[in-house]
Amino acid sequence: MALLDVTANLRSCGPAWSYWQFPAERLLGTLSRLIRSRCFPYAALTNAVFSKYSAELVTSFAESHVADAWENATGKPVRRESQDPDGTFLLSQESDLLPPLTASTALIGDELQRMKAVLALEGATRIPGNVVAKKHFRARLPNGQIAGTVSSTEEAGDRRRDHLVRVNSHVRQAARRGRGEVQAPARVYGAVHHIALVFIDGVPKAYAYIECVRSSADRDGISGLAEQRRDTDCFTSLGCLKRYVTVLAIDAVVGTLFVRGKHIVLYTREVFSTD
Repeated sequence: MALLDVTANLRSCGPAWSYWQFPAERLLGTLSRLIRSRCFPYAALTNAVFSKYSAELVTSFAESHVADAWENATGKPVRRESQDPDGTFLLSQESDLLPPLTASTALIGDELQRMKAVLALEGATRIPGNVVAKKHFRARLPNGQIAGTVSSTEEAGDRRRDHLVRVNSHVRQAARRGRGEVQAPARVYGAVHHIALVFIDGVPKAYAYIECVRSSADRDGISGLAEQRRDTDCFTSLGCLKRYVTVLAIDAVVGTLFVRGKHIVLYTREVFSTD
């Protein structure tokens, strides 16, 4: 039966050599930040890795076997596996917003206009002139994945790989026999820059500010539609247009493989995006 899945896996993920090393690449990306000496980089990295994993071993052992003694010695409560970090905001029974986050601030410029547009599209009855939002930069999706945002720094070790998301949306298409337009379901893609939590009509709502992708199916980058290559979604680059979409419409975190000038969407990357 495993042989019957080979074709489907190749279409969704590409050849095995293209995605098996993603976890190793993620680990290597964290090592550069541990080097503190440019004169002796290898010795510095060895000492830092030894100290890091020694501390993690001591901490994990103490929290698992002598939790009370560890809490008394450090003065910090032991975090349970089922306990969410401080600052978590429950969005629904399946998804929630995680720290880090910023203080409440008024949206300005394009962000304000895009927020008003999505609120009007969703039928909000009272849209204030000034919209105050609290920005989060991580969210737990209904499927258990952790969706992050585009990194604000250019350091090689700080390039997060969990910001490209797939969104369930709709596009307008001409109806058959020229009878107006219909709403057709579609998958769109974009890079998340932040997640804005706002209170509209007395109800908390969360919207992800995404930068849409650009492809031959959507050259202007307006909707974020990807093109099809052998039944696989792919796109050329990120577009210039940014817009807000409801967080509950985000379906998954995805990865890409750059092949012949195209970013091919790899759904297998979802497994490693929860780390």
